[in-house]
Formats: sequence, C-alpha cells, structure tokens
Amino acid sequence: MKLDAAVHFRRLDRIPLPGRLLLTSDGTVTPMLEQIVGEPIVTAGLTITPVAADDDSVGLLPGGQELHCRRTDLVGAVTGTVHVRARSILAVDLLPPQLRADLAETDEPIGVLLRRHRLETYRELLWWRVHPGEADEDVGAGRPPTTRASRRYRLFTGGQAALLIQETFFASCLRNQ
Repeated sequence: MKLDAAVHFRRLDRIPLPGRLLLTSDGTVTPMLEQIVGEPIVTAGLTITPVAADDDSVGLLPGGQELHCRRTDLVGAVTGTVHVRARSILAVDLLPPQLRADLAETDEPIGVLLRRHRLETYRELLWWRVHPGEADEDVGAGRPPTTRASRRYRLFTGGQAALLIQETFFASCLRNQ
C-alpha cells in the first residue's frame, strides 16, 4: 500500500497500539500476540494443500516452484478465542528440508518453526488494511460487527521470496487489554 506518511499514520490511528504493532511488525507475531492477549497461542484448523500459481501469487513468488497453501487460525490456548486467521503460500523447494517437513507434519505456527530452525529471513510488508465494523460471522454467530485488520507480506530467505503470507487480525488482539 503506497501511502504518504500523513495518510499512513492517520489510517493506522484508527486502531489502538497493539493492533498497530501487529500490522507493522517485520518480525514474528506469535510472541507479541501472546503478550497482547495474555495467553499462550496455538494453531487450530490447520490445512495444507498443493496449489497452482494464481493471480494472487504470480509475480510475488518465484515462478516454476511447487506451491503449497497452509491455512490456520492462531487461537488462545486457554480461551479458544480466534485471534488471527492466516493463509500462507509456500514455495516449498526454497525452504530447508527439515523446515519443509515440520511445516507439513506439525501444527506449530510458522514463526515458531522459523525461530526453531534459526532461518534467517526478511519480511517485506506489501499492504495492510483496517476493516471497521465487519461482522465476525465465521468466528462466532450473533456477535456484533467488530474491527478487523489484515496485512500481507512476503518472507524472503536466501534472497528469494519463499512465502506469501496474509493475516487477518480480529478485534480480540487489536485493542488494549
């Protein structure tokens, strides 16, 4: 999202500090999220499927790679509250073999696995958005509309974009606790 500085900060000002930190962080979100919501974070509903390059990923990941889509929710281990919904497109051939295996065989958040494998990475934030007043129909029926925010970034390793990640943050982690 190409914005001049004044517009950028005015739009981010719509949400409290915890949400601004999550949206603009170029590091691993899981430990920060745990501190914001006050409970350990686990994954739920993890799925991994092979995918073909599409309009959504062409040009953002290197061509000719085997791609997998990894979807998961980051939820509070105590409350079961869905805090983040994540969708990642992985160029699996660009990842170290043991990390590939762990991504396929465990339900650990990607950031936790990257730290465990000590993989040097760079995150390039592509865009962020605030979605005020949208209904949480897929998080809990009958809940009033709440603010959501989302971001998309590429994760580089070895100088190549290996993951394309989109995260949607729900109101539970965007506000001051």
